[in-house]
Amino acid sequence: MTEKAESKKEPTEVEKLVKEKISLAKKLGLMEQGTKPNEGYEETDEYKRINEIDLKLWELIK
Repeated sequence: MTEKAESKKEPTEVEKLVKEKISLAKKLGLMEQGTKPNEGYEETDEYKRINEIDLKLWELIK
């Protein structure tokens, strides 16, 4: 394997999940400084997915 190929390794499952969680949190207004959460965000599929990601991350890092 070349040095370039090693530096472009696939992201780990944890990295993928964290990236997805951040993206969803920003979409719902939960992460950007100075923004208010979208009204009713707790009932969205995106928020449910964030909770699923949290559970999976807990399993992976414990």
